[in-house]
Amino acid sequence: MKDKLSVIFDKNTVEFVTVAAEFCGFLERTPEMERSGFVDKMLKLLPLLYLKAQLIPACERVDEAELETFVTEGDYERVRSSIADLLGDKDDYLDVFLVDMAYSDMPIKQNISETLADIYQPLKDFVCVYQLGLDRTMNDALAVCRESFAEYWGQRLVNAMRALHDVKYADGNEPEGSRQYGDSSFAAGRNSDTGEWEDEEEDDF
Repeated sequence: MKDKLSVIFDKNTVEFVTVAAEFCGFLERTPEMERSGFVDKMLKLLPLLYLKAQLIPACERVDEAELETFVTEGDYERVRSSIADLLGDKDDYLDVFLVDMAYSDMPIKQNISETLADIYQPLKDFVCVYQLGLDRTMNDALAVCRESFAEYWGQRLVNAMRALHDVKYADGNEPEGSRQYGDSSFAAGRNSDTGEWEDEEEDDF
């Protein structure tokens, strides 16, 4: 059993927990942000979260009991509505990766705010259970989160990335302060003397 629970201390697990907590905390601070900064940070956090979720080691539940949940309907709605208010008319997008599409010839309208809130809910519940520090429940929360990623919120995540990419780059308009090729603020540039790539600055996640 001890070996079975060792996954909760794995380096990849710890990194996933860290990124998941940062993602949830960031969404909870949405009312303090401007649209351009929110979109820019989301487009950095989401691919990192997807990567770390894929690196979670294989794990299985050890108990049958239902895990405690922490996110209430009010919590979900606060996150969703704050994102919707921030994005305004940019909140809507068309989604083709839905079961209902089997019965429709047209894409179905979705909301970035609802999609992100749908990711927030299982991740926040996972992080809260993990913070209790009980090995068996930490393991089971990780197993459930890993399954949920494969079956549900992973697809929601890539849908949100596509929609947010459109918000940032549609019509050739980038939010102020975004990085561009040829701009001195771009994270890596080629040294004209050596021909090698070198970092100019680092992003903070």
